[in-house]
Amino acid sequence: MPLSDLARARLLLALTPLVPLLAALPWGGWALVVVAPLTVYGWFSRRVRFGDILGAWGIGMAWAGLLSLGVILLVVLWPEAAQRGIVHGEAYRQEMFRWVEAGFGAENRPAEFIPQHLLHLVAFVALTWASGGYLGLALGALLVAYMSYFVGSFAVAADSLVLGSVVAWVPWSVLRVAAFVLLGVVFARPLLVRRAWPFGRRELLLLALAATGILGDLLLKALAAPQYGLFLRGFLAAP
Repeated sequence: MPLSDLARARLLLALTPLVPLLAALPWGGWALVVVAPLTVYGWFSRRVRFGDILGAWGIGMAWAGLLSLGVILLVVLWPEAAQRGIVHGEAYRQEMFRWVEAGFGAENRPAEFIPQHLLHLVAFVALTWASGGYLGLALGALLVAYMSYFVGSFAVAADSLVLGSVVAWVPWSVLRVAAFVLLGVVFARPLLVRRAWPFGRRELLLLALAATGILGDLLLKALAAPQYGLFLRGFLAAP
């Protein structure tokens, strides 16, 4: 019996954790970035086109979570491939472990991390608008992959795959991902519905909600990062 469109979309999304295996190939890290949106874009774009904002956001969040799971498992099961292939993964891991173990780094310095986050935000919105969401998802795949590389590395160091992964996905990063996905839903609409400005009251409210999430991310990180770093250090040291 042929699969329905919904069943095919669900099956394709369920394959997302396998995409990080591309990192084992030459230039596989960049292939991961380009290919990862393929497992969600068809379903995501249809929901956006039909105006199902909540549905599109939920699909985008599920995709990000499954992609993160795939990278974490790659780090645990095939660390050499993950180290070679996850773009910016090893550099980010070193930066984050310096923050956890020594208490210094950009995580504790708003003057450094705020411009970086705003640059990512501007690039994400521009790419999303220009491509109907696909390139925004690709940038999202890049960010989620290297953050998840650290998460997996922390879980291995803590000898706790599940709990270590949960605590290493720091709360402000989760908030940022949720806000970015919402922005992706809104700013994918112009190209997908072929209207230069398809934004009404609902979309403006959603943009305000996303902006609140971005601001919350920055404030929470600025206020809580030093203490959370100490918490993670203690988690690593726990017997």
